[in-house]
Amino acid sequence: MKLHLKWKAMMLFLAIAAAGILTACSAGGQEPPPSQEPAPAPVPGQEQEIDPDKEVLVYAQLLGSNAVDAPRRDLIDRFNRSHDDVQIVVKDYSYSETDDQGPDRLLVEMAAGQVPDIIDLGGPLPFHQMVKKGYLEDLWPYIENDPELGREGVLEAPLKLSEVDGGLYMLFGAVEIETLVSSPELVGDRTSWTFQELRDAFDAMPEGSTVLAFNDSRDWVATSLMRYSVGAYVDREAGTCSFDSPSFRSMMEFVQMFPSSEEVEEETAGLDVTDIWREARARQQKGLQLLEEVSLTVDDLPALDAQWGGRCALIGYPMEDGSGGSIFRPRGPQLGISSSCGNKEAAWEFVRTVMTDPPGQQSCIPLERDSYEVKKNTAMTVKTILDINYVTNEELTAPPLTEERVREFEEFFNSVDKIDIWDGSLFFLIREICDPYFAGARDLDETIRLLQNRVGLYLSEQM
Repeated sequence: MKLHLKWKAMMLFLAIAAAGILTACSAGGQEPPPSQEPAPAPVPGQEQEIDPDKEVLVYAQLLGSNAVDAPRRDLIDRFNRSHDDVQIVVKDYSYSETDDQGPDRLLVEMAAGQVPDIIDLGGPLPFHQMVKKGYLEDLWPYIENDPELGREGVLEAPLKLSEVDGGLYMLFGAVEIETLVSSPELVGDRTSWTFQELRDAFDAMPEGSTVLAFNDSRDWVATSLMRYSVGAYVDREAGTCSFDSPSFRSMMEFVQMFPSSEEVEEETAGLDVTDIWREARARQQKGLQLLEEVSLTVDDLPALDAQWGGRCALIGYPMEDGSGGSIFRPRGPQLGISSSCGNKEAAWEFVRTVMTDPPGQQSCIPLERDSYEVKKNTAMTVKTILDINYVTNEELTAPPLTEERVREFEEFFNSVDKIDIWDGSLFFLIREICDPYFAGARDLDETIRLLQNRVGLYLSEQM
């Protein structure tokens, strides 16, 4: 009997990350502590006190006025204190349990010509639609003309994937690579695979094996795969979708083979999260775990290599089209400048700080090239002490990265061909339609028909 384990802390993490509300990375995947001198929280939907002697730039916030956005507030506070002529004023459009109209209110105001100067694009906004309507400024010229950046001074791959018709309308300063890792002994030298190949690899493993490290519930697997693969079935440029393809059907049938969240919860009832973690690590070290979901950075690689016996395989999620199943996830603020902004130079001076002065992104991949080189060189010189080997009870250490391994990582980095630009409306629409199928209340043919009709309508309305 295959084992199914649930790590509740990671479920919470995915729920938050998928909604786009994690603002920064830090060591161990935890949020950085709030700034010692954060800017005062604005009254929701209203502007804070305005200095009459300064030009105002309105910053549209969509991530709430709690501790999670302290890094943003620190950037704003520092900008305002260092400028005598310009003030950034926060206007809150956050979605909350008590106010679910904030993003809609922003869209209505923009349609009426009231477009903020700087917009936080990491929230539930129809990013592609905003670009099509001409609300956002192309930021490539600003990068190219920036004396400290220039295109040669940034890691372009993630930024180019976020382009719309060759223009860059959102700037972020760091990424992680969401992917699956395994042992080369289990998956060979593949750099991509299909759902059937994953099934075959799992079927060849001994009894008591698991697919994922901490959770292989149907809901978890569906959420992950939907985020990674939706771009293969949605053509935003044409306003069409192709959920009636054999590859999507194969993915849905694959997800259906996993247990429900309720079944997983029943199996892990009363278990301590720490014990679940240790048991999962022990199975991995015994060769009884096929895969692990990771948010990969260059300085994570030594630990992952050590945990998987000296070298991990960066295999990614299965994709029937043969593409690599890994995706960039932007970290930190994701900002745009409105095309109607009256002082774009000042707005750029602030927006560029997400790359030149990133808030709390210790464990991310910085896109400013010099910062990346510092992080890479550290990974090549520092030996990491990990916890213990849960099979031998010996200390587990990770040696520094070799030049060859860094080269492999950078090739992998440049091969990633997807980016997680969050469209909450589309994602939740797809899940709303698919969830009854996963629960056994709707057959696959009907699910695909509804997806084609309703998602197709949604996409046509975005044109």
